[in-house]
Amino acid sequence: MSSVIVRGTATATVTPDRAELTLAISHLAPDAAAALDDVATRSQAMATMFAGHGLQPEDWTTDGVAVAEEYQWKKDTNVLVGHRATTALTVTVRDATLVGTLIRDAVTGVGAAVRQLAWRVDAGNPARQALLGDAARDARLRAEAYAAALGYRLGEVELVSETPIGPPPGPAPFMPQARAMMAAKADSSPEVATSGGVIELTADVHVQFVLLPA
Repeated sequence: MSSVIVRGTATATVTPDRAELTLAISHLAPDAAAALDDVATRSQAMATMFAGHGLQPEDWTTDGVAVAEEYQWKKDTNVLVGHRATTALTVTVRDATLVGTLIRDAVTGVGAAVRQLAWRVDAGNPARQALLGDAARDARLRAEAYAAALGYRLGEVELVSETPIGPPPGPAPFMPQARAMMAAKADSSPEVATSGGVIELTADVHVQFVLLPA
């Protein structure tokens, strides 16, 4: 029995549900204890600032803490200049109007650096499910066109997959690409203008249909 395998594709633009803002704190001191104490104090100030804006502890995570010797190249020699402590916190913000305020307060009030700002669409966003349905309908339309052109009629669905049917394996659907790298300076009080804009979501589905004689 003959069959045809097609890929259905659909795209949609969606307003992001949340922002993920990563803020880094770093300090160089003569010894490791002093460097770590400074970073610890400022990270606590950051947590207090988050709470002041209505964020809960579950809205942010600590990405790691590191303390290491730091060297600089001076007069053809690698010279130990102290110990650097670093940490980073990633905060999830669902109120887009709050992002600029957090950046301003983190940079000017805590001396943090903005490492990354990414806009995300929730897994449960209704647009995702609708997009899969659109991709499946596109697959059927393509299969019907192939079948008619080849003198067949379309039969039942044999297999549905989110990855290509047969080798080689392909990527899963929904790979939103919306990322902005930012640098901020603590030399003024105005907020950074931020906007999530829209994110383009793409869904692919692979469907195998039976081909029947016309």
